[in-house]
Amino acid sequence: VKRLLALVLAFLLLAGCSSESLAVEALDKDRDFGAFHGSAPTVAEANRGFSLVQTALSCYPGGFPEQWGQVNILLVSDLTGEEQFTGGHFAGFTRKTDEGWLMVLDAGRCDTGTVHHEIAHILDGILTEAGALTEAQWLSFCPSGFQYGYGDWEALADFFVDGYAMTDIREDRARTFEEAVIHGPGVYADKSALWLKLEYFSRAIRTHFDTEGW
Repeated sequence: VKRLLALVLAFLLLAGCSSESLAVEALDKDRDFGAFHGSAPTVAEANRGFSLVQTALSCYPGGFPEQWGQVNILLVSDLTGEEQFTGGHFAGFTRKTDEGWLMVLDAGRCDTGTVHHEIAHILDGILTEAGALTEAQWLSFCPSGFQYGYGDWEALADFFVDGYAMTDIREDRARTFEEAVIHGPGVYADKSALWLKLEYFSRAIRTHFDTEGW
């Protein structure tokens, strides 16, 4: 009962930024998510996770999250899976479901950047499906002939935020968006390719979503 009350109180922190289309809850028992596995978070981890989600969502204009469709955010602990880059430990992942979007966050490991990163995956999915983002246009901002995978990031630092961004086009978009939200678009002032990527992503958002009043 004490744990349940603590989670309810933590959930109330989100009252100012929640909506009918966005739900946040903590996992109550171990669960497999296909290639991933998560455990129930402690009260402290859940409180931390709720607070991080609230902080991240406060960065977005009112009415914007409601345009993403149904988003269910699930807070877990010890999120694991198989992935070379992360060593099997994950801060979060997002996938499309029949109901909308499922975002799973490791409440003890994630930060606000993780939330922005996963939101970017949601936006990417919506905009790609709508044709507002295309692979061909995005690749035009990458080195000629570039193929996503594991490579020498330092040699391509003007084109990618980090080595993880080089592994997949969706991670490239998410890392580009994440860094801009956290540090401001000026973070790419001296990196023209990254600036063009952000500009393209931002223009797609403006074109597809109702941004009146922003």
